[in-house]
Amino acid sequence: MRFGLLFLLLGFAPLFAQNNQLAGMQQDLAELRNEVEKLKLENADLRDALNKQRNASVGNSSNAEAAARTKAEALAEVDRRLKQQTADVNAALTELGRRVDAALAGRQPPAKPTGTPPSTTGVAPPATTPPPAPEDGLPTDMPRTGTPYKVKSGDTVTKIARQFGSKIEWILQANKLSSAGALRADVEIFVPQPEVPAR
Repeated sequence: MRFGLLFLLLGFAPLFAQNNQLAGMQQDLAELRNEVEKLKLENADLRDALNKQRNASVGNSSNAEAAARTKAEALAEVDRRLKQQTADVNAALTELGRRVDAALAGRQPPAKPTGTPPSTTGVAPPATTPPPAPEDGLPTDMPRTGTPYKVKSGDTVTKIARQFGSKIEWILQANKLSSAGALRADVEIFVPQPEVPAR
């Protein structure tokens, strides 16, 4: 009888071992299911994060594109205005040149005096040039007396007019200069000056 029980126990021993293995396998399977669920959750979180990042990058790129478009439009507007202003200035200069040319049309340049050396001190020598004939075409209010002057680098029509007690328009008209910008260094010009009454 003892042997029978022993054999019976020995017969159930593999069943117990199998039950233990089965229980262990079931436990491992449950753990694997938990791991799979965790991985699914992590995968879903990663997909959400990736979608958010994609949406943000699309939003950023569209924002950057919109900003770049706005900057390009602003630059195009500035360029358009600059071109318009340049065209306006050129048109005004052309009109001014046309008016000056019309005013100077048919006028002869004043005769350059001979024998009077140009001033190197910047002080006007006495007005010794004989006045040109009244038919010279110059305005009647412009003096016919004056002095020759060799333009130096850095001189302007305004500076020369102030220096010799002349007027800008007189210098421009007497020398047939289309504008003050036409004045060049190392060129001798005639500076009209009103006669100083003798004391």
